[in-house]
Amino acid sequence: MAEVIVKNVSKIYPGDVKAVDNITLEIRDREFMVLVGPSGCGKSTTLRMIAGLEEISEGEILIGDRVVNNVPPKDRDIAMVFQNYALYPHMTVFDNMAFGLKLRKFKKAEIQRRVEEAARILGLEPYLDRRPKNLSGGQRQRVAVGRAIVRKPKAFLFDEPLSNLDAKMRVQMRTEISKLHSQLETTMIYVTHDQTEAMTMGDRICVMKDGHIQQIDTPLNLYDNPTNLFVAGFIGMPPMNFFHGIVQSKDKKLYFKEENGFEVSLPKRWNASIESYIDKAVIFGIRPEDIIWQSDAVGENAIEAKVEVIEPMGAETYLYLNTNHHNFIARVDAHNPYKVGEKAHLKLCLEKAHLFDPATEKTIT
Repeated sequence: MAEVIVKNVSKIYPGDVKAVDNITLEIRDREFMVLVGPSGCGKSTTLRMIAGLEEISEGEILIGDRVVNNVPPKDRDIAMVFQNYALYPHMTVFDNMAFGLKLRKFKKAEIQRRVEEAARILGLEPYLDRRPKNLSGGQRQRVAVGRAIVRKPKAFLFDEPLSNLDAKMRVQMRTEISKLHSQLETTMIYVTHDQTEAMTMGDRICVMKDGHIQQIDTPLNLYDNPTNLFVAGFIGMPPMNFFHGIVQSKDKKLYFKEENGFEVSLPKRWNASIESYIDKAVIFGIRPEDIIWQSDAVGENAIEAKVEVIEPMGAETYLYLNTNHHNFIARVDAHNPYKVGEKAHLKLCLEKAHLFDPATEKTIT
């Protein structure tokens, strides 16, 4: 077990292409850190540099108190779980899990003990004599995790390990990996493009875009207090709605006026933050669950919009709406009265809404 420190690290490919640009990241001892972002953001490259599978162009990586820039992957005392499982098809589950220990000349009794312990933790005891082709996708992934566990490394690295599984199995494996972290109490670094995985699994989340770190925080703080427009739109499902407009001052109150559209009264607690934006362009952001339906379009912060698509989700419904040619989503109670083509009466609840600077894309409130 150890902390992992990525200090001013860059990865530059031929042609001066920067996949990772001067990032600094501290993963605490026994922490579950998730790196998340869209394809091409640099998250897998960062993980591979920590593992030693990619050469570092600039900066330092420390595992524990040791700089490992020039240490081969096999000597870094880490274990990596890949997206494609990477199991040997001709070996049994037992032999796949034991293979790395045999290469390191562990005694037979110690190998037996470690493999049986990992199999018990992962529920693989009935399958130790089977070959990978006789296992389900979830079972194969557990074997890959078991092969990492038996090594008892300082840190586990997961590179999108659930992307090949179906939706139901992904949910199950998310839970199993989270439970595993609690049992082993070891450092885990997990890469995914799926923000739901990130939100449900990580102690902290590192959001990346274009080779840069956008924000590092706990899941709830990322959701409630995004640092910029990208994080606000990336974290959350359905994503946050954004409206362009200006801040106006009327009768000693501040309002957001959408371009050729609705107007909402802004909370007084925002006044100090947004006073300098009066009569200037801003972006207003509000999450779908903070748009609620009501019986009519009367009252403060009430708006009207046309229902274009309805997605029933069981306990709730997603309404895809349009107001003055601007599309947005509301997540409402399943027993709402609306039908496609009708006008929906909605209220915007601003307790968790945000304003963003359109030039810098940074959060104003």
